[in-house]
Amino acid sequence: MKSVLKPLPPRHFWLWTCSLLVVLALIKSPPASAQMNVQEHYDRDYGYVFQYPASWKLQRLPEGDANRDIRLLLQGTEGSSFMVVVDKTKTTLKKTDFENGSERAERVGAMMQQTITQIYQSISEGIKAVNMKVGERRDISNEFGVKFYIATLNEMKNGKPIIVAGIHAFPFNKDYSVNFTMTTFYDPAATQENQRLTEVFNSFRLIGEPQTGNGAAKAPVIKEPQ
Repeated sequence: MKSVLKPLPPRHFWLWTCSLLVVLALIKSPPASAQMNVQEHYDRDYGYVFQYPASWKLQRLPEGDANRDIRLLLQGTEGSSFMVVVDKTKTTLKKTDFENGSERAERVGAMMQQTITQIYQSISEGIKAVNMKVGERRDISNEFGVKFYIATLNEMKNGKPIIVAGIHAFPFNKDYSVNFTMTTFYDPAATQENQRLTEVFNSFRLIGEPQTGNGAAKAPVIKEPQ
């Protein structure tokens, strides 16, 4: 099975990094509430769904050719944000090729490492982190596609560390990947907010997957990578 990942051009690095810088620079965030009124966002064009608090600001994209890869930005509380990026791949990943491959684990591991190099290291450099730690990485592939979860912690020269974590899905028989990325300041004392972010993060799934299926993080997402 050939890798469906391709080297990202500079434009993609710019899109990812600039979008994260915009949401981190926002001064006003929606107020946190004790009881969360949940909404669900469906994207039937690219086959994914997730849940989020109704008080959060959801901005649907694209708004012209300049942002055609970014599907949406979701602004949470305390500077947290989520972003969905759809990346066109050169090849289509077939379910039979993946399931019958003798080196499945090694290939998914290689996809994870390539994603860390192309996406997370570029984001870390873009936000001018002094160091990036890679925490948990997990293969959560299933009958709907190849999926994996990656979490990183970016140490900043000034201010709180920044967590960047993502669920990366490559649906079978499709020529694209869907990347659901969370960015938040690391604050272990904010237990209620961390739980809310974890719930939103783990609610992401491809359409057809059960809501209580193979989540990205059985353990808390909002923790410092070891």
